[in-house]
Amino acid sequence: MSIEHVVAELAAAQYGLVELGQLAAKGVRRHHVETRLRRGSLERVRPGVFVIAGTPPSFEQAVLAAVLAAGPHAVASHTTAAIVWRLPLVEHEVLEVSTARPHWARMRGVRAHRTVAFLSCEHTTQRRIPVTTVARTLVDLSGSCSVSQLGRITDCAVREGKLRLDDLRKCVAGLPPAPGRHPTRIVRVLRRRLPGYDPGESDLEMRFARAIVAGGLPEPVQQHRVTVGNRRCRIDLAYPDPKIAIEIDGFDHHGTRCAFDADRARANDLVVSGWRVLRFTSTMTDAQAVATVAAALSQKRSA
Repeated sequence: MSIEHVVAELAAAQYGLVELGQLAAKGVRRHHVETRLRRGSLERVRPGVFVIAGTPPSFEQAVLAAVLAAGPHAVASHTTAAIVWRLPLVEHEVLEVSTARPHWARMRGVRAHRTVAFLSCEHTTQRRIPVTTVARTLVDLSGSCSVSQLGRITDCAVREGKLRLDDLRKCVAGLPPAPGRHPTRIVRVLRRRLPGYDPGESDLEMRFARAIVAGGLPEPVQQHRVTVGNRRCRIDLAYPDPKIAIEIDGFDHHGTRCAFDADRARANDLVVSGWRVLRFTSTMTDAQAVATVAAALSQKRSA
C-alpha cells in the first residue's frame, strides 16, 4: 500500500486529518510526512496533526485535531462535548479536551483538563470524535450550569435518547467536588427525576472503581458476567484474566436471610472456579482498597 493510500485512508475517517503516531503505526516515517509538507499536499494544523491540503475546515475537524494532538486517550469534553452532542443551553467559547493524569496538553486555543479517575464507560465516539458521554459531560458542566439548566439539558437528552438517568446516576457516583465540578447539583437533578434516589451506599461500586484507577491500577470490568457451577452471575468489579473478583457490600445489601445465604454460596462457587474474591464495604478507605487490589494483582502475577 502506497503512502498516499495510507494517508488518504486515515484521513477519510477523520475529517481530512492524520496524526503522526497513526501514520507511524502504518509504516509512514516522519521524513515521509516532511516531504509532503514541503510539497504542500499536507498542512500542519496542530503539533503532530496534519490535514490533506484543500480539505474544507469545520468545527468537527477543529475538535478532532485538538483531541489527536492532546495524545492517546484524550477526548473532547465540557462545553465542546456538549456542542458535539448538540445539547441545548451551552455556549461554546474555547475548545476543551480532557486527558488522564499525569499527561498535560498545552495548545493554543485549547483548554485542557486532567482527571485521575476517568473510566472507560465515560467516553465514547460521536460524529467520529472521541468524546465524553452525555452523562460525564453533564457532570463536567455542573460547575458552570445551574441546577435548573442541568435539569433542562438532562430532560432534553433523555427525550432524544442520548442519556439514561441510570447512566447519570452511575457517572456522578464517587466523584468528589473539584474546580469546575459540583456533583451535588447533579444529585439534585437526579432526586427530582428518580423516586427514592439515594446517593449513598448504592454508589460504592463506582467509588471503588474510581479509587482503583486513580491509584494507578488497571481499570476493572464492571458487572462482569460469569458462569460458575450451574449458575450465571455478575461480579461487581473483576479482573477476568487473573480471575480476581471484587464484591462491594453495602450495610443493607442483604435484606433477607435468603439473600445473605445465596451470596455466600455464590462466593464459594467463585472460589471453587478459581477466582480470588475480595470484599469491600463502605467503612474501608480508598487507600485500603487500592492496597488490597494491588497486592492481589501482584500475587497473581508472581504465581
